[in-house]
Amino acid sequence: MHMMFRTIWMFLVKKFLAKAEFNDMTEHSMRVLPTDLDLLWHVNNGVYFSLMDFGRWNMIFRNGVYDKSRKLGWYSVVVGETIKFRRSLKLWDKFSIQTQVIGHDEKNFFIQQKFVCRGDLMATGLVKVRFLKMKGGSVLAQEVLRELNVPLNNQAEELGKEWLALETKYFV
Repeated sequence: MHMMFRTIWMFLVKKFLAKAEFNDMTEHSMRVLPTDLDLLWHVNNGVYFSLMDFGRWNMIFRNGVYDKSRKLGWYSVVVGETIKFRRSLKLWDKFSIQTQVIGHDEKNFFIQQKFVCRGDLMATGLVKVRFLKMKGGSVLAQEVLRELNVPLNNQAEELGKEWLALETKYFV
């Protein structure tokens, strides 16, 4: 519920966003609000993941993936994410989320997201996203790239294997 107004705003301004290419790094500016804070008066660690959603929405609205995938009967879901914190974001800080697709494996795309405030890197997130069909089943990464008619500079070919190895070792 704490992200409801930001979500509504994101969808209202969607059509006014500058266009971007699939491989482009996009940037979405935000400000830390009181509802983002924890008892230590900095952004709660869990809130970062919610804020990352806005960076990804900004990217897929701008590069056309959102509209194209809806026409094809697809939607994307987060299937894994991790984050590394460097510094804390505090109340009223203006920051940006830099978002870029960095690669893929057979089924998933890997998206890097950086939180930047006053030129300083505050945190870096890594998200694994998969496309699914509204009627059931998943969409292979190559099919997504073919339908979107985009080449991808795959900077993370080994990431899928490394991520799977960690999941296999540490998660049930």
